[in-house]
Amino acid sequence: MRLVNAERARLTQRIEHADQQAEKWEQIVAALDRQRETHRAESDEQREVVAVADARAGEVRAEVAAPLIEQATAEGAVYLTTREWMWEAQTAQGQAGRLRRRAAGRAATEAADTHRATEDAVRRRWGGLPTGVGGLEPWAENVAGKRADADPSVTEARREAEQAHREQNRMAERHLRESVALRRNVLGSATPSTVSTRAAGWRARAEQARHDLAQIEALPVTEAAQYVRELVARAEAERQAAERAQAAREARAAQLGRPRPSTDHGRTGPERDAPSL
Repeated sequence: MRLVNAERARLTQRIEHADQQAEKWEQIVAALDRQRETHRAESDEQREVVAVADARAGEVRAEVAAPLIEQATAEGAVYLTTREWMWEAQTAQGQAGRLRRRAAGRAATEAADTHRATEDAVRRRWGGLPTGVGGLEPWAENVAGKRADADPSVTEARREAEQAHREQNRMAERHLRESVALRRNVLGSATPSTVSTRAAGWRARAEQARHDLAQIEALPVTEAAQYVRELVARAEAERQAAERAQAAREARAAQLGRPRPSTDHGRTGPERDAPSL
């Protein structure tokens, strides 16, 4: 009876301790999960802000650039037309006979003056000239794009988009700092990958102890005492197995010239008290 009562007390104490440790590790899991979900929600929201700002900047630029492209295309086409007219007039002048030479000269001069005026106007407005009909469209898009980029509404939309990107970067840096701080505060020397394992391990120890206590309570005293002896033998076998595994780890570490592994890291179940939140 003394043996059975002592085991009851031991199992009751073990259940209480394991429940406490499981709860602590579960609270750590919950804290890490809450932070992860909070960070994810904030990141998703900011990504949406960035996407909207980028799209808005693109739309504003497209709206401003569209009429400028149309205007540059039209004026570039006029420039190319006057250039062609000038070339044709100069060719006609060179081929004109004596009777038509004066008229051809006047036509060539008029075409040259018109072309020069058009060239000056296009160059002043757009900062350059198209090289030919085939390059007119890309030229117009390029020069109109430069004008659009300088438009106040475009620069303001881009400024807002850049601000959204900067805020996204600051948020990522803040999330990293908060994550590191929380892990340092609640994990101690543990790693996030072991937290759930330790919580489950302590909960399993508590459930096993409850099972053993229920078995003892349900058996007559003699059978309960035998069951207690079996528990003691099982615990001793587990202890010896753990010691052999630790010795093997130390031997491997010694062969590799590494520091001796911690006995706690090699345990399969939660053996230490969890850090408090």
